[in-house]
Amino acid sequence: MISRLVGPAFCLSALIAMPVHAMDVPQAPDISAFTLQEPAKRLGLHLVPSATLGSGYNTAFYSRDQQTGALTLTTDGLQPVIRRKVAPETLLRENTAWYFQQTNSDMTAALHIDHLPRNGKVVIGRLASTQHPVAELSVQGDRVFALVDNGTSTQSVVVGTVYPHQTIRYGIHTSPNGLMRIIVNGTENHFSLPSAAIAQGVWFEAVAGEQGWHAPTHSDMARITFTGLQVHHEAA
Repeated sequence: MISRLVGPAFCLSALIAMPVHAMDVPQAPDISAFTLQEPAKRLGLHLVPSATLGSGYNTAFYSRDQQTGALTLTTDGLQPVIRRKVAPETLLRENTAWYFQQTNSDMTAALHIDHLPRNGKVVIGRLASTQHPVAELSVQGDRVFALVDNGTSTQSVVVGTVYPHQTIRYGIHTSPNGLMRIIVNGTENHFSLPSAAIAQGVWFEAVAGEQGWHAPTHSDMARITFTGLQVHHEAA
């Protein structure tokens, strides 16, 4: 595994060891910790609780393979732009918000990009907060970028590359001291976040979301299949 320190805006004086959950063999997605957010008509959002997802729920935006457990999230290019984003996105949002200071936390995912929008850009994961995303992972061509917000400024960093056949494995790991690690296809990146960035409630999101310009057609959409998805919070 390649490990690197991202700076200077997020530099570290020391690295703190924390558990790394194996990413070699992805576990089937565990939807018990997530609520689905999918488009509803032209301007609405539809929220589906995990209990409903577990009972065989399927739509044009969400489906689950009953044999493998793989989850497919799909967007629609006809959805209008809301709040400066292609919206609504299709995403799985963690049910409960939490704080960096509480415990070590992580989300790991394994996915395949089934269909890219025409501009080749798609959001695949996020550490969200009540004010702004702390970290957002997106694919642009064959590279994976992380947009990290430290509470006062943002930084876009290449954090990995896309494997052949459009496959990606990533992990977002946080610790109470503000250390955030992002691992993408074996490349590990370290970010040290100040108190301004970790004082708010946060939650993980697995995302299929378009970025930038898109054609207003059903065919200009993103489709991502998550073959693995796990969230873990250590006992305090």
